[in-house]
Amino acid sequence: MGSVTDILKQAGYTPEKSTVGDRPILKGIYKAMFVEGKLKEPNQYGQSYAAKFKISEKLSGMDSRSQFPEFVGFYAIDEANAASAKKGIKKLLNGFFSVGKSVDTSSDEAMYASLDSLKGSAEVFISGYKKKPRKQDEAGNWIDNPDGEDKQDFAFMTEKNAKKEAEKEIKKAGHPL
Repeated sequence: MGSVTDILKQAGYTPEKSTVGDRPILKGIYKAMFVEGKLKEPNQYGQSYAAKFKISEKLSGMDSRSQFPEFVGFYAIDEANAASAKKGIKKLLNGFFSVGKSVDTSSDEAMYASLDSLKGSAEVFISGYKKKPRKQDEAGNWIDNPDGEDKQDFAFMTEKNAKKEAEKEIKKAGHPL
């Protein structure tokens, strides 16, 4: 019998990085529970509010039985970006409003207390998808970054639209569900 290294060489062994613990990019439509929300320390992008949604049901798409069946969003709360429907806390507030949950925006304290009260009781509908990596060029413009890794992104949906889109995806894929 040959040595172990000879056996590996004959088999064409090359080292591979482990993917255990990696977060898979979930693509599909899901019902998810708001389980965690907190202010994050300011960084180079400003200050944000982080919200975590744990998947409670897959309506269509990829199975969510991973180590990390969740979506995490970071919503800007700085003066320049808070009102942005794309990256500001406005996106999160509108997501809750889309499923009939209101958030008290009369003051910062009331808003955070209202968000806290939704933890564990507010279910939302989410469309998960892959986001291509981007970077800024020398002029400050955002461009595709072919060297970057794809990221998870998601959008909030109304229940009606989530169910309608899930049915379309299931029919398109040919599933009997």
